[in-house]
Amino acid sequence: MKMRSGSAWLVPLLLAAGLVGCAPGMDPVLDDEAIDMAVEEEAPLGGEALAQRRTDLARAWRDLLHFDETMRSLVDRKDSHGVKLLDAFLSQYMGQHLDPLLRPRWQSSHPEVMALDANLRFMKAQILAGMRYPRRVQQAIDDIQRRFEGRESMLVEYPVGEQRPLGEALELLRDQKWNG
Repeated sequence: MKMRSGSAWLVPLLLAAGLVGCAPGMDPVLDDEAIDMAVEEEAPLGGEALAQRRTDLARAWRDLLHFDETMRSLVDRKDSHGVKLLDAFLSQYMGQHLDPLLRPRWQSSHPEVMALDANLRFMKAQILAGMRYPRRVQQAIDDIQRRFEGRESMLVEYPVGEQRPLGEALELLRDQKWNG
């Protein structure tokens, strides 16, 4: 087997180091930049793979709509135990399923999926605001601003059921951050 020159050996080494960091008693802290360095970013998809990504993003959108509706219902009924349980589930869902789905940068500018990508990011931030996590909402706002810089006139669905320019939606989201 022929080894490619360059940094091809670096990715397995970094992944192995990450696994060692997961040993009991250790608490590895990885930010998005470290993850991007350890694993090469996914290239833009096409054909069947792009159709599958669009399906995955649409499914995540529907999931978030239902989670948001459930959270609002629990809050309206003053079911603090249910809110606490759903909060824990949503935190895990976002970390294990949603965040990896939203990680690739290419989909924020690909014409076939960028609207879904933006809508998912806004819905994630809305749910985080409802969960009363203003710091995480601010991180989501910063991420949206970085990824969609220069496209403030792009239409997004925020709040759900209404379309407005991304820049205006960001202003609404900033207000929502503190009002949950």
